[in-house]
Amino acid sequence: MSSGTQFSKKHVAATLFAVLVAMLAVACGSDSGASGGGETVVERVVDDGRTYTVEDIRSALGVKVVKDYDVDELPEALEAWNAIYNQLDHEIRFYASHADAVEHGTLYADSVTGADAVVTGDGVLWEEGRKDRRKCSRAAQTPHSSCSYSARYLEYIIRGNMILFCEGDESSEAFANCESFMKLTEPAA
Repeated sequence: MSSGTQFSKKHVAATLFAVLVAMLAVACGSDSGASGGGETVVERVVDDGRTYTVEDIRSALGVKVVKDYDVDELPEALEAWNAIYNQLDHEIRFYASHADAVEHGTLYADSVTGADAVVTGDGVLWEEGRKDRRKCSRAAQTPHSSCSYSARYLEYIIRGNMILFCEGDESSEAFANCESFMKLTEPAA
């Protein structure tokens, strides 16, 4: 089978799955992030009516935008960037609308976050920036060659037309980092 055929089948399957996820998100309302045990519930998907741009991120106090990714192979994405805030990496993807972010971005976001993230090998859906989405996890005093890669971003949130990926040692910490980052983009009162 040619690589073009493989890409086409992978793209069609990814698109169909994204449409299904989008329909479920609309039917069930917003997906909640961290919950239980007295933790604050973070809404993963919120249409806040805003259309975010990289300029919103660049103008946020304490955020350094460091890398612009090529989005040719990321369906319907307009831009994707890597930024640093509070000494943590964040990936930010922009779409034309909230509906596009949910429909076309959810599958790709789910695939690179959480404990079951695919950050190495043939299963990575979007190759661009893949090294930035993983971190080396190894036992103390073991050589680099025994590195086991895991997801850098445990969680993501969708706000308006933007998907924001956040680091954290636990899911609740990653959601808190996303919320902290989002506060920087709020318009001045």
